[in-house]
Amino acid sequence: MRRFICILAIFSLAVNASARSVYNLNAGWTFFTEEATHTDGAAVVNLPHTWNATATKGYFRGEGNYLKSIDIPSDWNGKRVFLRAHGAASVADVFVGGRHISTHLGGSSAFTVELTDYLTFGQSNSLRIIVSNAPRLDILPTAGEENVYGGLFRDVELIVCEPISVSPSVNGGDGIFVSTTRLDSVLVEGTVRLTLLDTPKDAPKDTPKNARVRLRILDSGGHVAFDATVAANTTEIPFSISSPHLWQGTADPHLYNIEVTLSKGDDDAVTDYISIQYGFRTVAIDPANNLTLNGQPIKIHGVIVHRDRAMVGTALTPFQIEEDIALIQELGANAVRVFGGQHAPYFYELCDRAGLLVWNDLPFLGATYPIDIDFIDTEIFKANGKQQLIEMISQLRNHPCIVAWGLFSGVSGRWGDPVPWIRELNDLAHQLDSQRLTAGSSNQDGEINFITDLISFELSFGWRSGMPDGVTLWLEQLRSGWSHLRAGISYGAGGSIFHQSERLERPDPDGFSHPENWQTFVHSEYLRLAVDAPGLWGVFVGNMFDFGAARSPVSPIDDRGLVTFDRKYRKGAFYLYKEAWAK
Repeated sequence: MRRFICILAIFSLAVNASARSVYNLNAGWTFFTEEATHTDGAAVVNLPHTWNATATKGYFRGEGNYLKSIDIPSDWNGKRVFLRAHGAASVADVFVGGRHISTHLGGSSAFTVELTDYLTFGQSNSLRIIVSNAPRLDILPTAGEENVYGGLFRDVELIVCEPISVSPSVNGGDGIFVSTTRLDSVLVEGTVRLTLLDTPKDAPKDTPKNARVRLRILDSGGHVAFDATVAANTTEIPFSISSPHLWQGTADPHLYNIEVTLSKGDDDAVTDYISIQYGFRTVAIDPANNLTLNGQPIKIHGVIVHRDRAMVGTALTPFQIEEDIALIQELGANAVRVFGGQHAPYFYELCDRAGLLVWNDLPFLGATYPIDIDFIDTEIFKANGKQQLIEMISQLRNHPCIVAWGLFSGVSGRWGDPVPWIRELNDLAHQLDSQRLTAGSSNQDGEINFITDLISFELSFGWRSGMPDGVTLWLEQLRSGWSHLRAGISYGAGGSIFHQSERLERPDPDGFSHPENWQTFVHSEYLRLAVDAPGLWGVFVGNMFDFGAARSPVSPIDDRGLVTFDRKYRKGAFYLYKEAWAK
């Protein structure tokens, strides 16, 4: 055991005694897969990391081990220590000092674990996280074309708190939730709700009477718009701002800073401090099927984004996320649908700043291949889906960019009727967050299209069937018989920069050759016939980028993107949208 500890990377941590401190643990993890018999010769990796970064056909889906040693200072004794991992697919088991303390089920959301009672203060402590991306039928997704990347593919950090602090372990979120009861150009009123840490069992039961919470809201120029101090036993703090500067999407993505400070004692010693950026805005769907932002109609010109990239998989660096957002802005899109789960936290921060509207998916994905099972009518499957929805909303609900919670995508119902459960998910989403819409993506008729606030139909004219102009008849039927549906559309076609043809003809989508000129033609027709068609709230082009699809019998890369998997080349269709949208 002594030799095992010695080979781990030692990470010394400084102490901030005044409030919470956050320490990045990305560097120096010893990594090996389940096939190893000892740690001799094991790789040393830095996070974010995935063992499927260069996934091809038959990519490894199994178990990986991450180990490191962390020095825990003796003067942390009396504080609360938490571990937060921002992404680990799909199962993560956490061990401290050889003792198992937590299991998390779900690959795209963050999770937080308290380590306090398992640490030895003043010594080095071993930390081990075992991650598995092996297929399972009790964890979403159980189907779909996307690669399931294994590993600790986002940041891991330690959070050190005083006993009187906002909880960092509310379903992986920060324990702070901003909501509004009135929001217009004259006045915004609402509350900031806090979840405080539970009192330890061996501590006094009552919060000290002289503990206080201060709430300050500052505009982008640093001017104070609201300032109040209340007793710490008040967990809902009301606020109001006159003549608020609203978050107006790409036109004017104005953000406020909301600061929460906890203090105690006669000397007003700070025990915790949290600052988040927040934008005040309303989103709704009107009777004419227009999405409205702050009461004004806005036509959605969106793109679907998968969360991976060539050579790194889902282990994206901040620079690569910035590059993706810059390409979306260059295209002129005003909205993004994050497909199949949560993106990295930094992605949403950039969307907030850019004013991009975001529909974020729960990883409840339809069957791509005949052997796939997308819905399993068992309590364990449904409980995991609900838990992943709770985590997604808890972690993202303070972002003004989020306008819709996507509950399903292309679910077939071939293995059981998912409609009753989708209704439960829809009710749960509205219960947790009444100020956003719910959404679904459908490729079929039936009751499934009438549950969520928004529905997007997945059209395949010009790719899987027929010609692109088939969308004209489809739209006429939608308007004549189903105009009450709050409908948008998504569509796409494959196209490779390495495949060119002198002839303009629809290729076999399951074949090897996908000429780029056909993809360009398909998108030009949808732009002409459907993108701004009356009766639709908008479109999501699928996809912004090529993505990994190692299960495909033809190619491990799905080439329906407007930009190549490595982001080096913009395809012809990219420039069509740039000409139409980037004004």
